[in-house]
Amino acid sequence: MVQLNRPSRTRATARLILLTFWCIFNPAVFYTARLFNYRHLEKIPRFFHRGVCKILGLNPRVRGELCTDRPVLYTCNHISYADIFVLGGIVPGCFIAKSEVAGWPVLGNLARIQNTLFFERKGKHAHSQVNVMKAHMSGSGNLILFPEGTSTPGTHVVPFKSSLFGATHLSDESHALIQPITISYTRYQGEPMDQATREYYAWYGTTPFNPHFFNLLGMHSADVELIFHPPVKLVEFESRKHCAEHCWQVTSEALNQTLEKLNLEENDNEIVARRSDALDA
Repeated sequence: MVQLNRPSRTRATARLILLTFWCIFNPAVFYTARLFNYRHLEKIPRFFHRGVCKILGLNPRVRGELCTDRPVLYTCNHISYADIFVLGGIVPGCFIAKSEVAGWPVLGNLARIQNTLFFERKGKHAHSQVNVMKAHMSGSGNLILFPEGTSTPGTHVVPFKSSLFGATHLSDESHALIQPITISYTRYQGEPMDQATREYYAWYGTTPFNPHFFNLLGMHSADVELIFHPPVKLVEFESRKHCAEHCWQVTSEALNQTLEKLNLEENDNEIVARRSDALDA
Protein backbone atom coordinates (compact mmCIF):
# COMPACT_ATOMS: atom_id res chain seq x y z
CA MET A 1 0.00 0.00 0.00
CA VAL A 2 1.57 3.29 -1.11
CA GLN A 3 1.32 6.01 1.52
CA LEU A 4 0.06 9.22 -0.03
CA ASN A 5 1.42 11.63 2.56
CA ARG A 6 4.33 13.61 1.23
CA PRO A 7 6.50 16.41 2.60
CA SER A 8 4.88 19.79 3.21
CA ARG A 9 6.99 22.85 2.40
CA THR A 10 5.05 24.89 4.95
CA ARG A 11 5.71 22.35 7.69
CA ALA A 12 9.36 22.09 6.64
CA THR A 13 9.86 25.86 6.81
CA ALA A 14 8.19 26.15 10.22
CA ARG A 15 10.27 23.30 11.62
CA LEU A 16 13.45 24.73 10.17
CA ILE A 17 12.83 27.98 12.04
CA LEU A 18 12.15 26.08 15.28
CA LEU A 19 15.22 23.93 14.80
CA THR A 20 17.42 26.96 14.18
CA PHE A 21 16.33 28.53 17.46
CA TRP A 22 16.77 25.18 19.25
CA CYS A 23 20.33 24.83 17.91
CA ILE A 24 21.17 28.34 19.12
CA PHE A 25 19.46 28.02 22.50
CA ASN A 26 21.03 24.72 23.62
CA PRO A 27 24.72 25.59 23.20
CA ALA A 28 24.02 28.76 25.18
CA VAL A 29 22.48 26.66 27.95
CA PHE A 30 25.38 24.19 27.83
CA TYR A 31 28.14 26.79 28.11
CA THR A 32 26.28 28.64 30.85
CA ALA A 33 25.83 25.41 32.80
CA ARG A 34 29.51 24.57 32.38
CA LEU A 35 30.48 28.05 33.55
CA PHE A 36 28.54 27.49 36.78
CA ASN A 37 29.81 23.89 37.17
CA TYR A 38 26.39 22.29 36.74
CA ARG A 39 26.65 18.75 38.16
CA HIS A 40 24.56 17.03 35.47
CA LEU A 41 26.14 18.55 32.39
CA GLU A 42 25.89 15.27 30.43
CA LYS A 43 22.08 15.48 30.53
CA ILE A 44 21.95 18.62 28.41
CA PRO A 45 22.90 16.92 25.10
CA ARG A 46 20.19 14.30 25.70
CA PHE A 47 17.71 17.12 26.33
CA PHE A 48 18.82 18.67 23.03
CA HIS A 49 18.33 15.42 21.07
CA ARG A 50 14.89 14.83 22.53
CA GLY A 51 13.90 18.34 21.50
CA VAL A 52 15.12 17.73 17.94
CA CYS A 53 13.05 14.54 17.80
CA LYS A 54 9.98 16.51 18.87
CA ILE A 55 10.60 19.13 16.20
CA LEU A 56 11.17 16.50 13.48
CA GLY A 57 8.12 14.48 14.53
CA LEU A 58 10.21 11.41 15.43
CA ASN A 59 8.67 9.22 18.15
CA PRO A 60 11.16 6.74 19.68
CA ARG A 61 9.71 3.39 20.74
CA VAL A 62 11.88 1.22 22.99
CA ARG A 63 12.00 -2.56 23.34
CA GLY A 64 14.33 -4.42 25.66
CA GLU A 65 16.43 -2.95 28.45
CA LEU A 66 19.07 -0.26 28.10
CA CYS A 67 22.27 -1.32 29.85
CA THR A 68 23.03 1.29 32.51
CA ASP A 69 26.34 -0.15 33.69
CA ARG A 70 29.53 1.71 32.82
CA PRO A 71 31.45 1.63 30.63
CA VAL A 72 29.43 0.36 27.65
CA LEU A 73 30.09 0.33 23.92
CA TYR A 74 26.69 0.58 22.26
CA THR A 75 26.69 -0.74 18.67
CA CYS A 76 23.86 0.10 16.29
CA ASN A 77 22.97 -0.25 12.62
CA HIS A 78 22.91 3.05 10.75
CA ILE A 79 20.11 4.34 8.50
CA SER A 80 20.15 8.12 8.74
CA TYR A 81 21.61 11.18 10.44
CA ALA A 82 18.29 11.16 12.29
CA ASP A 83 19.54 8.05 14.14
CA ILE A 84 21.82 10.34 16.12
CA PHE A 85 18.93 12.37 17.51
CA VAL A 86 16.89 9.28 18.38
CA LEU A 87 19.80 7.47 20.06
CA GLY A 88 21.20 10.63 21.62
CA GLY A 89 17.96 11.32 23.47
CA ILE A 90 17.94 7.91 25.14
CA VAL A 91 21.42 6.37 25.24
CA PRO A 92 23.90 7.92 27.72
CA GLY A 93 27.04 7.96 25.63
CA CYS A 94 29.27 9.89 23.25
CA PHE A 95 29.17 9.19 19.53
CA ILE A 96 31.99 8.06 17.30
CA ALA A 97 31.69 9.99 14.04
CA LYS A 98 33.63 10.35 10.82
CA SER A 99 36.14 13.20 10.89
CA GLU A 100 34.23 15.21 8.26
CA VAL A 101 31.40 15.86 10.73
CA ALA A 102 33.67 18.09 12.82
CA GLY A 103 33.69 20.65 10.00
CA TRP A 104 29.94 20.68 9.38
CA PRO A 105 28.19 24.00 10.12
CA VAL A 106 26.27 23.97 13.43
CA LEU A 107 26.18 20.15 13.67
CA GLY A 108 29.95 19.98 14.04
CA ASN A 109 29.86 22.36 17.00
CA LEU A 110 26.95 20.50 18.57
CA ALA A 111 28.85 17.23 18.18
CA ARG A 112 31.87 18.67 19.94
CA ILE A 113 29.70 19.84 22.84
CA GLN A 114 28.81 16.24 23.64
CA ASN A 115 32.42 15.04 23.35
CA THR A 116 32.02 13.19 20.05
CA LEU A 117 35.13 11.27 18.98
CA PHE A 118 36.01 12.12 15.37
CA PHE A 119 37.77 9.31 13.50
CA GLU A 120 39.04 8.96 9.94
CA ARG A 121 37.71 5.95 8.06
CA LYS A 122 41.15 4.68 7.01
CA GLY A 123 42.15 1.36 8.57
CA LYS A 124 45.70 2.51 9.24
CA HIS A 125 44.40 4.70 12.09
CA ALA A 126 42.54 1.85 13.82
CA HIS A 127 45.22 1.22 16.45
CA SER A 128 45.35 4.84 17.64
CA GLN A 129 41.55 5.06 17.53
CA VAL A 130 41.27 2.00 19.76
CA ASN A 131 43.60 3.66 22.26
CA VAL A 132 41.49 6.83 22.28
CA MET A 133 38.36 4.75 22.89
CA LYS A 134 40.06 2.81 25.70
CA ALA A 135 41.09 6.03 27.41
CA HIS A 136 37.51 7.30 27.20
CA MET A 137 35.95 4.10 28.54
CA SER A 138 38.59 3.67 31.25
CA GLY A 139 37.11 6.83 32.73
CA SER A 140 33.67 5.13 32.79
CA GLY A 141 32.57 6.89 29.62
CA ASN A 142 30.11 5.18 27.28
CA LEU A 143 30.47 5.24 23.50
CA ILE A 144 28.01 4.81 20.62
CA LEU A 145 29.37 3.18 17.48
CA PHE A 146 27.91 2.49 14.01
CA PRO A 147 30.04 -0.55 13.09
CA GLU A 148 28.72 -0.85 9.53
CA GLY A 149 30.88 2.11 8.59
CA THR A 150 28.09 3.37 6.32
CA SER A 151 24.34 3.97 6.27
CA THR A 152 21.69 1.86 4.52
CA PRO A 153 18.11 2.16 3.18
CA GLY A 154 16.87 0.53 6.39
CA THR A 155 16.13 -2.78 4.66
CA HIS A 156 19.19 -4.70 5.87
CA VAL A 157 22.27 -4.49 8.08
CA VAL A 158 25.75 -4.44 6.54
CA PRO A 159 28.24 -6.79 8.29
CA PHE A 160 29.97 -5.03 11.16
CA LYS A 161 33.61 -3.98 11.00
CA SER A 162 35.42 -5.48 13.98
CA SER A 163 38.51 -3.26 14.30
CA LEU A 164 37.13 -0.99 17.05
CA PHE A 165 35.58 -3.76 19.14
CA GLY A 166 39.00 -4.40 20.62
CA ALA A 167 38.73 -1.14 22.56
CA THR A 168 36.44 -2.85 25.08
CA HIS A 169 39.41 -4.91 26.33
CA LEU A 170 40.53 -2.27 28.82
CA SER A 171 42.95 -4.53 30.69
CA ASP A 172 43.41 -8.19 31.61
CA GLU A 173 41.03 -7.67 34.54
CA SER A 174 38.62 -5.17 32.99
CA HIS A 175 36.32 -5.42 29.97
CA ALA A 176 33.68 -2.92 28.91
CA LEU A 177 30.24 -4.24 28.07
CA ILE A 178 29.00 -4.25 24.48
CA GLN A 179 25.27 -3.77 23.87
CA PRO A 180 23.90 -4.24 20.34
CA ILE A 181 20.98 -2.00 19.35
CA THR A 182 18.66 -2.32 16.36
CA ILE A 183 17.09 0.85 14.96
CA SER A 184 14.22 0.80 12.48
CA TYR A 185 11.84 3.40 11.04
CA THR A 186 8.57 1.53 11.47
CA ARG A 187 5.41 3.65 11.27
CA TYR A 188 4.23 6.80 9.55
CA GLN A 189 1.23 8.52 11.14
CA GLY A 190 0.49 5.29 13.00
CA GLU A 191 0.46 3.05 9.91
CA PRO A 192 3.16 0.56 8.85
CA MET A 193 5.82 2.50 6.93
CA ASP A 194 6.43 1.34 3.37
CA GLN A 195 9.86 1.60 1.78
CA ALA A 196 8.88 4.54 -0.42
CA THR A 197 8.12 6.55 2.71
CA ARG A 198 11.18 5.22 4.54
CA GLU A 199 13.33 6.75 1.79
CA TYR A 200 12.44 10.17 3.18
CA TYR A 201 14.20 9.18 6.42
CA ALA A 202 17.03 6.93 5.22
CA TRP A 203 20.09 8.87 4.10
CA TYR A 204 22.65 6.76 2.29
CA GLY A 205 24.81 6.49 -0.78
CA THR A 206 25.21 9.75 -2.70
CA THR A 207 21.90 11.31 -1.64
CA PRO A 208 22.39 15.10 -1.31
CA PHE A 209 21.96 16.24 2.29
CA ASN A 210 20.15 19.58 1.93
CA PRO A 211 17.08 18.49 -0.12
CA HIS A 212 16.84 15.26 1.87
CA PHE A 213 16.85 17.12 5.18
CA PHE A 214 14.26 19.66 3.96
CA ASN A 215 11.97 16.81 2.86
CA LEU A 216 12.38 15.09 6.24
CA LEU A 217 11.42 18.35 7.95
CA GLY A 218 8.21 18.37 5.93
CA MET A 219 7.05 14.89 6.92
CA HIS A 220 4.35 14.04 9.47
CA SER A 221 5.09 12.02 12.61
CA ALA A 222 7.02 8.75 12.40
CA ASP A 223 7.79 6.01 14.91
CA VAL A 224 11.38 4.87 15.28
CA GLU A 225 11.91 1.59 17.09
CA LEU A 226 14.98 0.90 19.22
CA ILE A 227 15.58 -2.68 20.29
CA PHE A 228 18.13 -3.15 23.07
CA HIS A 229 19.72 -6.60 22.99
CA PRO A 230 21.44 -8.36 25.92
CA PRO A 231 24.94 -6.99 26.53
CA VAL A 232 28.03 -9.14 26.01
CA LYS A 233 31.76 -8.93 26.67
CA LEU A 234 34.59 -9.39 24.19
CA VAL A 235 36.17 -12.01 26.45
CA GLU A 236 33.16 -14.29 25.84
CA PHE A 237 34.19 -14.78 22.18
CA GLU A 238 37.14 -16.34 20.42
CA SER A 239 38.06 -13.05 18.79
CA ARG A 240 36.79 -9.53 18.16
CA LYS A 241 35.60 -10.72 14.72
CA HIS A 242 33.38 -13.36 16.33
CA CYS A 243 32.07 -10.72 18.74
CA ALA A 244 31.33 -8.30 15.89
CA GLU A 245 29.60 -11.08 13.96
CA HIS A 246 27.40 -11.89 16.96
CA CYS A 247 26.39 -8.24 17.37
CA TRP A 248 25.68 -7.99 13.64
CA GLN A 249 23.59 -11.16 13.69
CA VAL A 250 21.30 -10.16 16.56
CA THR A 251 20.93 -6.66 15.10
CA SER A 252 20.18 -7.97 11.60
CA GLU A 253 17.72 -10.63 12.76
CA ALA A 254 15.77 -8.10 14.83
CA LEU A 255 15.53 -5.71 11.86
CA ASN A 256 14.36 -8.50 9.55
CA GLN A 257 11.73 -9.63 12.04
CA THR A 258 10.50 -6.06 12.54
CA LEU A 259 10.15 -5.45 8.80
CA GLU A 260 8.44 -8.81 8.25
CA LYS A 261 5.91 -7.99 10.96
CA LEU A 262 5.23 -4.60 9.39
CA ASN A 263 4.77 -6.17 5.94
CA LEU A 264 2.25 -8.68 7.33
CA GLU A 265 0.33 -5.90 9.05
CA GLU A 266 0.38 -3.81 5.88
CA ASN A 267 -0.98 -6.75 3.85
CA ASP A 268 -3.71 -7.37 6.40
CA ASN A 269 -4.70 -3.70 6.24
CA GLU A 270 -4.91 -3.89 2.44
CA ILE A 271 -7.19 -6.93 2.63
CA VAL A 272 -9.47 -5.19 5.13
CA ALA A 273 -9.56 -2.05 2.94
CA ARG A 274 -10.48 -4.08 -0.18
CA ARG A 275 -13.26 -5.90 1.66
CA SER A 276 -14.61 -2.59 2.92
CA ASP A 277 -14.54 -1.13 -0.62
CA ALA A 278 -16.32 -4.22 -1.95
CA LEU A 279 -19.07 -3.93 0.68
CA ASP A 280 -19.53 -0.23 -0.04
CA ALA A 281 -19.86 -1.02 -3.75
